[in-house]
Amino acid sequence: MLIPLPLVDSIFETLFRRRIPGTIARARRRDLVPLVRRRLGRAVDDSLSLQGCVKLFFAAVRYVLRKIWRKIIYVFTIKDAATALSEYWHRAYLIDHMVRAGHLEAGVDTDLAVQVFNRTLGEADLSPLMGLARQTVANAHHVLRILTRARRLGAVDVARSLGDVLASHWKGAEASLVGVGEDYNRRYRLELEAREAARRRLLEGHGDGL
Repeated sequence: MLIPLPLVDSIFETLFRRRIPGTIARARRRDLVPLVRRRLGRAVDDSLSLQGCVKLFFAAVRYVLRKIWRKIIYVFTIKDAATALSEYWHRAYLIDHMVRAGHLEAGVDTDLAVQVFNRTLGEADLSPLMGLARQTVANAHHVLRILTRARRLGAVDVARSLGDVLASHWKGAEASLVGVGEDYNRRYRLELEAREAARRRLLEGHGDGL
C-alpha cells in the first residue's frame, strides 16, 4: 500500500496476500488443496468477480481518485496501509485458526469454511489493532526495497523486524485476534445448525408426503 506507484502497489499486495495461506499451512505441516489456497488468498472485496466487472468503469475511476491522488498526497495512504495491515494480521490469524481446527483438510466441507471465513473477515472489527498497525507502517522505510527483497529472499527473514513490533505488543493484539477466531467459530456453528435444521425439515416434508 505504501509503494508510490499505481498498479505496482496492487501487484505486490496481491502477491503477498496469496502467499499467506500456503505459508501458514507449511508452518503447521498441513496440506491445502490448491483451490482452497487460492480462494483464501483472494481479496474479500474481489473486483475481478462478475459483479465487479460490471462496475469496471466506476472501479477504474475510483482507483484513480483514491490511489493516484493518495500517492501524491502520501500521508493519506498511511491510513489505507494501516487498515490493510490490520486486516492481514486478522487474515493470517484466522487462516491459522482454520488450519489448526482441521477445517481445511481434504475431505472436509472447505466451501463452508471459506464462506464463513470471508463473512467473518469482511465484518471483523479492525480498530483494536489500528494503532499498532500505524506504528508499524510509520516505521516501514524504503518499503519498495523491502518488498522486492522479500519477494526474492523470502518474506519471513526480510520482514522479521516488522514482526518484532507485533510480537512486542502481542498480549494486546492477541485479544483482538482471538475475538475474530471466536466469531468464526460462532458463525461456523450456526451455519452447521442451520443446515442441519434445513435437512430435518426436508426429511419431515418427505415423511408427510408419504
